[in-house]
Amino acid sequence: MIRYINCIRKRADISIEEFREYWCGAEYRELLDRVAGYYQATRYSRNLTLRVEMGDRLISDRGMDEPYDGTLEFYWESARQLATLYDSEEAKALAEQLNKYQGEFIDIARSTAFFTENEAE
Repeated sequence: MIRYINCIRKRADISIEEFREYWCGAEYRELLDRVAGYYQATRYSRNLTLRVEMGDRLISDRGMDEPYDGTLEFYWESARQLATLYDSEEAKALAEQLNKYQGEFIDIARSTAFFTENEAE
């Protein structure tokens, strides 16, 4: 299983409530549905960070940086087709729409993304 993980930080000039409104909005869900469908992901998830006392204690005790505000995860059995799909005109149009929408509430420069691969058990 291949997984793309996008760790997201909100823009500093918006509140947590505003960030969550964008994140939970139908427009964002529909856009992510289109992205997942186009890239043939087997599934995807969007997760908001749960700020709880135990999490804050763990972060403090381990000397870690502040948590991300949310994560997006897309899953594939194989990622062979991604490079071909990524270079298409449709992918560029989807990326433009996604960047425009996310730019309203996400600090892209302070966010990160990467691929992972599950090890065979």
